[in-house]
Formats: sequence, C-alpha cells, structure tokens
Amino acid sequence: MFSVVIGLIDRVPSGIPGLDELLGGGFVKRRHIVICGGPGSGKTTLGYEFLYRGAEEYNEKGLFVSLEQSPERVVEGAKALFKEWDWDSHLDKNIVVTRIQLEDFNNLKDIIGSYVREHGVKRVVLDSLTLLKLYFRGEDAYRNNLYELLTFMGDLDCTSLLTLEKEINKRSEANYDMEEFVADGVINMYLVPKDMDRLRVLEIIKMRDTDHSTKLCPFKITPEGLMISPKARMFGGIE
Repeated sequence: MFSVVIGLIDRVPSGIPGLDELLGGGFVKRRHIVICGGPGSGKTTLGYEFLYRGAEEYNEKGLFVSLEQSPERVVEGAKALFKEWDWDSHLDKNIVVTRIQLEDFNNLKDIIGSYVREHGVKRVVLDSLTLLKLYFRGEDAYRNNLYELLTFMGDLDCTSLLTLEKEINKRSEANYDMEEFVADGVINMYLVPKDMDRLRVLEIIKMRDTDHSTKLCPFKITPEGLMISPKARMFGGIE
C-alpha cells in the first residue's frame, strides 16, 4: 500500500535522504539486504532509521530483532543516536523491538513469521547474522540454515535488512562470503582513515532486479538521521 512503483518494480522507500536516490527509488519490495561493516560503521544505525522512517513517513510497521542485546539496550541506543526523533510515539505501536535467544533455530523463524503475519509488519531488521554464524558449528550447517532463513523471510510480505560484522576499511579488503552471494542485496559501510579522523563511506555492492549506483558515497550520522551525499566525490584512501 505504501510502496512506490517505479517502472514495473514495486519498491519500498528507505526514507533515508540520499539512499533512495542511490537505489533508484528504494529497496525492491520483499527482498533481503545484508548490511556489512566493521564495529561503529553504522550498520545497526541504518537499520534503526529504516524502521523509524517507515513508521513516521509511510505508516509501515517494523520489527527489530536482536540476537544479542535486550530490547531496552536497543531502544537506549536508538534514542541516544537520534535525539530529534519521537521514538515514544512509535515504539510498541508501529515499531516492535524484541530479543530472540538462539536456543532453537526454528524458534527464530517462528517468532519472526508470527510477528510479520499477525501485526502486518512490512520492515524487518535482524541484528546480526554474525551471532547466527557463531551459533552453528561448521560452514555447511551455517550455509544451509542461512539459506533456509532467507528463503523463509523472502516468502513473508516484508522487506528485511540483516547486519553482518565484517572489518572492511577499503574496497580491496571486501572479500565476499556466502552471505553476500545468497542475499538479494549487499551494502558495504566503510570507516576510512583520513588525516587524524575517519570518514564514513557507503557503497551498494549488489541489488537484484534493479539498477543502482556503484559510487562510493560519504555520509554522516546526525541527531536527525543519516546524511548520505550521492553527489559528493571521493578522493583516494578507499581503494
């Protein structure tokens, strides 16, 4: 209902200034996108904003699933980052935050599926695949269960972002693992050393079924949200 149809492709606008321009209008509906980056790169932050913009601007319900932190810690972190936003008007109404213990993999799927179907959730953030990887013993078990999870989520009527801890500070370090191959989309978030500071940079690596920008785009995290600069030019340090 709140998606945008652009050239026969049904899209879900992220609502994040600059990102939708890079995506050609938004994420393709019902796709799962992996957000990769090292600690502090902005992965979870992008997830917060994806859910908040959906609730605030498109009246879409969102679900934040943490595999590690309590709901209280997640909410504290979101409020601390984006002080200008009215979180309280959406929490437990349009945005639900929950923690799922990985004692049983089927339990993870059941809880996500129940929330999405019963509450009409259209946006899901799973934080993070890194914990899921640690849960399974062996690459084969992880690969099979990851594929099963993504297939399951792809059958739900929602668009999903899944974070993945991955230390990448430049393009040459961005080796690709199984998550990137099985996901519908991949966004890398870099922290690039620059003088005595670090520059935040975003790059869309892959997005099935749609054209997208391949530019390296600097961005900032502000109390009002991510400020992505599609027209800014990068000068060295990231290759």
